[in-house]
Amino acid sequence: MTPGDTPTACRLPAPGTIHVWRIDLQHPALLALGERLLTDDESARARRFLYGQHRLRFMAGRSAMRLLLGRCTGSDPAAIRFHYGAHGKPSLPAGSAGPAVRFNFTNSDRRALLAVAVDRDIGIDLESRARDINLPGLVRHILNASEAAEFRALPAAVRHQAILTIWTRKEAWIKALGEGLSRPLKSFSVPVDPGVTEQITAMTEAPGKTVEWTFRLLDAHPDDIATLTARGADWTCRCLDWQPEETA
Repeated sequence: MTPGDTPTACRLPAPGTIHVWRIDLQHPALLALGERLLTDDESARARRFLYGQHRLRFMAGRSAMRLLLGRCTGSDPAAIRFHYGAHGKPSLPAGSAGPAVRFNFTNSDRRALLAVAVDRDIGIDLESRARDINLPGLVRHILNASEAAEFRALPAAVRHQAILTIWTRKEAWIKALGEGLSRPLKSFSVPVDPGVTEQITAMTEAPGKTVEWTFRLLDAHPDDIATLTARGADWTCRCLDWQPEETA
């Protein structure tokens, strides 16, 4: 993974490379867009948020996705129409020719990440290190028996970071599959040790179908824990800082 930088143009990554864009959802250029780039259904969804701050961040996130994906694919951001899977995962319509563009979005408060790849399923998740959690309750909710045993062997001082790291790994994987909460988090295992920055793990996607996935911790922000996962091990990751005024 290369350090973050700011490219002069947004473009699709080469095969075998995943781009991860770091986004500030409170950037004035994004907030100024409001609902301008959103579809009617996205605007309706934004209005359902109870708190104004959450509404603004949702609109900023959708605008950022549209701007970045529009530049990457040569499309009008406002004209993009997402397709939604059975569990709500957005995707770009399949074209008759050219590579299949895959993307995944995550945010924690004002910070967001958009992962983009070609012909490779990907998932990404982000959590604040300072998130207030019920540690015993979260352990019961997301860890299976083997993971819980490994977790209890960790030093107490790292368990808060460890459970958040495990959580991002699990969330990133089910987001990559597009299954949402239809797959219980306890029904599969991921690396438990928070000190492991990269690990290839055999994951059972469906009965009789086991595939190698790579889980990689990202240096997204000092205050956050972020995991990127993708099928296979033959890929690299490049983190990029996005400035809306340069791409809007």
